[in-house]
Amino acid sequence: MGDRISWLQALLDVRRRSDGLLQSPQTWETQYAAGRWDFLGTLSELARFSVLAGYVCHLKPGAAVLDIGCGQGFLLRRLPVSGYSRYAGIDLSASAISNAREHDSERSTFLVADCESYVPEEPFDVIVFNEVLCCLRHPLHTVERYRRSLSPGGLLLVSLCTAARGSTAILWRLKQRYAPLDEVRLTHDARKVSWVCAALRPRED
Repeated sequence: MGDRISWLQALLDVRRRSDGLLQSPQTWETQYAAGRWDFLGTLSELARFSVLAGYVCHLKPGAAVLDIGCGQGFLLRRLPVSGYSRYAGIDLSASAISNAREHDSERSTFLVADCESYVPEEPFDVIVFNEVLCCLRHPLHTVERYRRSLSPGGLLLVSLCTAARGSTAILWRLKQRYAPLDEVRLTHDARKVSWVCAALRPRED
């Protein structure tokens, strides 16, 4: 089993490098500072952010939410004020976090941090991985590590672009380890791109 997991990880890495997803912190910072990711706040991205916000409001109303790789904080802007009790977003890019803080509130906080090493100081009811897993060196290990920061009955929310190489394998592995509660596939015809959004719950050990 160990050899199979190592082989799968190596395959994922090769595919994601070819897509330009495994980037250095400096590259992410340069791209955010240049506005490369501003389009994430446009209409074409609304549906998947709305699905994730809907999962929070429907499955865990009033949740404490941790947004991994939050970028410029677009998910927080989609959450109704009554939908969460506390929100924390982390991202590698200081430029992205600076932009996100312009929409900060008394119940939200944003932090510049590497999500593959960051350790939350308190538990969360919902932990969100929104288009970030394909950009991590060890996506499956990272999810498992954050699982330990879930409150009892907590949920993991995932969004993966199907065009990203390795996304199908990552989602398949997650669904083996965690119990799927719901899964939605979204397509934006004009951009010719689709995403899978899923709500997952840790299985009983």
